[in-house]
Amino acid sequence: MPWSSKLPAAIDALVAAFTAWPGLGGDEVTVRDGPSDSQATVKEVVTVGWTGGDDETGADATLATEGLGDPSREQFTIRCVAAVLRGTNDITGARRRAYELLSEAGAAIATDRKLGGAVMRAWISAHSLDPQLTPQGAQALVTFDVSCDAYSGV
Repeated sequence: MPWSSKLPAAIDALVAAFTAWPGLGGDEVTVRDGPSDSQATVKEVVTVGWTGGDDETGADATLATEGLGDPSREQFTIRCVAAVLRGTNDITGARRRAYELLSEAGAAIATDRKLGGAVMRAWISAHSLDPQLTPQGAQALVTFDVSCDAYSGV
């Protein structure tokens, strides 16, 4: 079998984990796999593998050698975003709720750090906050990185 990356399987596993997690996959929170062409306005969304920025990458990977120079070790970061939109200017509430969604995402990952066998280990490695006041109300975007360590398929 030729070499293959574990990154696509890890993204699929994150989407499945977030969708199945009670604190994320309910009626209030939409979980998306990458960009969406939906015109529906959602108040709370967690997106995997895409942050919405034009200059942002959804994921990146590095390969490392193991043993006798076999490049089978893969380390990658999947970028995600938890976004909350309020109908008012309640930036405090939007920020708190966005960080609640981040905590739920972290809990979902912690229950299966191997992401169903896609990786050896996954964890939230970084996050950043972007609060905004929009015509639709306060919005808080928490961009977070899910770092993974895996052996690529060889």
